[in-house]
Amino acid sequence: MGVIAVGPDGIDVRLTEIRKLVHLTGYKWEEIAQAYKDMALKTAISDLEALYGRDDHSSRPLQSEVFVLGKPGDIRARTSEEYDAAIRKILSVFVDKPALSRKEKQQKINTEISTMLRQVGVLGERGQTLEDGKVIPKFVVSEEKEIVADFAYKTNGLKVVSTLELRGITTNAHGKACEKGATLYFAKQRFGEQVKPLGVYAVSPEEASVHKGEIEILTSFAEGNVFNWSDPKDRQKFKAALY
Repeated sequence: MGVIAVGPDGIDVRLTEIRKLVHLTGYKWEEIAQAYKDMALKTAISDLEALYGRDDHSSRPLQSEVFVLGKPGDIRARTSEEYDAAIRKILSVFVDKPALSRKEKQQKINTEISTMLRQVGVLGERGQTLEDGKVIPKFVVSEEKEIVADFAYKTNGLKVVSTLELRGITTNAHGKACEKGATLYFAKQRFGEQVKPLGVYAVSPEEASVHKGEIEILTSFAEGNVFNWSDPKDRQKFKAALY
């Protein structure tokens, strides 16, 4: 979840991945983490340095039911800049969640939906079309405009799906929502008003309010047929709406 070190300015506490506890437990831990950090900053450096020389684990400072210290190590740095770079590298390698590109994030929700469709036997394979009675990924809405829907399924009318990954997205979410909404608009323009647009977004409860605008954009273009992939109930509703 983080790193505790004795730095050039004293005890250095960096808890950068508290959000992992939210996903594991369903609870927010910011206040508990801050209390632990405050306790760590008040710990005497001599106690921290002698921490791993003790045999009685129960008497160790900084032990708690939530946070457990790992094995110690040494950082060799000649300047505060080198020290800070070393700490950042430790966090990057051992703590921080790897950052995904925007394309990788969008593929994440599509991969999860594809896995679900494959499990129930309705995901189309390479070379298959709507006429084969399968859900077709990367459905071409317009070659001229280079518009591609994430999924399409033809049963009692054509259903076109646009997906929007919002988990961990901090930039260009608004533009992406407009792009996904436009795909549904052009699908209806090409194939007719009988097309049923479906919007599927993925967002955590903690991020939902931040992305309210993007969700509203997708909802508008999908004519209200939107589902949060991160919500099990919405996921079931999407399945029922699609096939």
